[in-house]
Amino acid sequence: DASDGQAYYAFDRDNHVVDTELKPGTIFIGMDFNANPMTSVIGQFYDGVFWIHDEVYLKNSDTFKMSNYLIKHDYVGDVIPDSTGRNRKTSGKSDHQILKDNGFNVLPTHNPFVTDRVNNVNRLLTENRLRINPKCRKLINDLEKVSWKDNQLDKKSDPELTHISDALGYFLYKLEPMSEKRVQRTIQL
Repeated sequence: DASDGQAYYAFDRDNHVVDTELKPGTIFIGMDFNANPMTSVIGQFYDGVFWIHDEVYLKNSDTFKMSNYLIKHDYVGDVIPDSTGRNRKTSGKSDHQILKDNGFNVLPTHNPFVTDRVNNVNRLLTENRLRINPKCRKLINDLEKVSWKDNQLDKKSDPELTHISDALGYFLYKLEPMSEKRVQRTIQL
């Protein structure tokens, strides 16, 4: 089926997986909200490249546990979350508010279309502008195994896949979305 195949086809472990170094400056945290798993990627942007230093993959979790984990590991910065996290939950607070209450700066977001998000990750991989630390094993696994099935990301074959690459996609799309080329049209009278 033409609608099936590897989603992150531009990922090459030999080229994109390198040791990274956390530098002074803003830390960005891409986050996907789920109870199982709740995921984050921690990275920076410098020298024209996105550097993913670490990942967080918490099973049977919530935003309180994720916040505590990030704080304990000194990963406090600008959170780029799944925009659905602004919806109120049974706790009475939204996931975004919980993060803010714990000292995180939550950037305003709007989820792009899934295909745009995936295409943006592939664009940055093709442009050689994304580097991932080897300790990000779950993210690397996602980039190698997430696939399209019937024009959608396959979330059923392996329910643990897609979440951490979604977090990466939100991070990258917020900081550098794909831009539409404007076509100038000439009208003849």
